[in-house]
Amino acid sequence: MNSKREILDILRDDATTNEQTIAAMLGIGEDEVAAAIAELKEQLKQAKLDKREALAREQKQAREWRTDLAHTLGETVLTVTGCDWTRLDLEALREWLLDHAGEMQTLLVGPDRTPEEAHDALIAFRRGQAAEAKQETQQAEVDAPQEDAPAAGPTEAEVSATNDGGSDIPTTDSVTADGNDNETQDTPWSPQGESWQPQQGWN
Repeated sequence: MNSKREILDILRDDATTNEQTIAAMLGIGEDEVAAAIAELKEQLKQAKLDKREALAREQKQAREWRTDLAHTLGETVLTVTGCDWTRLDLEALREWLLDHAGEMQTLLVGPDRTPEEAHDALIAFRRGQAAEAKQETQQAEVDAPQEDAPAAGPTEAEVSATNDGGSDIPTTDSVTADGNDNETQDTPWSPQGESWQPQQGWN
């Protein structure tokens, strides 16, 4: 509807222009002008609402990112000092920071950047720290003294060679009992001293 844009242009030039005058300027009915103005007002209201909601989301996100940065700063201080958080003297830390404020501003404060850019820098820093920690862990594992491996038992080939060479221990199926027509009997044996003797119950 071109008339709506023309009405908007007229109101931008002079917001006090009434509907009758606008209708006469555009050659349309006053009812059409009134409906167009009502629609424009509704669109303007929704646009303002959307803008406020978008701003609120951006501010919330920026606060969350700022909290992430503060957490990373704290972890960095603990890592550098090498102490547990329960031992950190915050007053002493604050005094030290105040004493070196000028030097820190020169070294640490960079140019202005958007919250998105600052967040990207934070993520990059965290990834770098994680990679460095992983590398240190791997190097520590390499440098750690290796324990002696347990002595290996006999191989399967060695066991097989020993069995093929025979054994000094008699087997029960080769024992022949006297007085039984040289029949071979399964006789239990038990070690006694350096020789093998039949157990009681021998026929």
